Amino acid sequence: MKIATYNIWNSQNGMPERENQIIDEINSLDSDVIVLQEVRNRTFNEKLLEYTDYNNYCFAPHNDDEEGLAVYSKYPIMYSKYIDYALIVIVEHMDNLILFVNVHLPWDSIIEKEKCIVNVIKEISTISSDYKFILGDFNCSETSSIHQYLSGNRSLKETEARPYWTDLAMVAEESLGIKKEMTLDLINNPRWKGKSTTDISSRVDCIFIHECFPRPNPALKTLRYFGKEVNEKSHMCASDHYGVFVNLQMPYD
Repeated sequence: MKIATYNIWNSQNGMPERENQIIDEINSLDSDVIVLQEVRNRTFNEKLLEYTDYNNYCFAPHNDDEEGLAVYSKYPIMYSKYIDYALIVIVEHMDNLILFVNVHLPWDSIIEKEKCIVNVIKEISTISSDYKFILGDFNCSETSSIHQYLSGNRSLKETEARPYWTDLAMVAEESLGIKKEMTLDLINNPRWKGKSTTDISSRVDCIFIHECFPRPNPALKTLRYFGKEVNEKSHMCASDHYGVFVNLQMPYD
């Protein structure tokens, strides 16, 4: 199963060329499931669907804001629910139910981020599925309380992620020798070219898998970061974030 996450940057910078870049990036992946953040509005979502090969999808705006989260799937979507900063869907694949949580956590408050991720874990604990993934733009690094909470190394608000979640980029680095990369790249991404910054690059876009026991674990075949190519017309990458793509051999496949 091929899975991807991509923050496509709700900005007019580089448009309209950048729209085609985003579409090209999505099509080049040929993912079974791709989750998107910062989808401008329903109209833009429909345009992406028109030029990509997905018959099953879900789009959810954030509150009254037109910008929202989207999940595109080649397999039937059996369930969907939006909660703050997260879109939860269940996809049916070969008689197995796979839960995906597409997150775009708030960038400006660790308190709000912690509140959101605790609510996500609480919500999905009531939903039955065979395999679970949390993926998207976490707006924080692997040293954050969010990552530590998901990995089972700390509690938040007197709760714990039990059992734990695993960051697939860390699995890829250890088992496949694929080095982790910054997905919010302040040095090489043209969005910040020529701009002064006192911030640092960070790996904010991630794919986590839930501990599967007693079910057998999927095998990670590959992981790669995409969306780094600079277009000659727009002079931009498709987004100010790079996406993350994984290919997993599911145990039942």
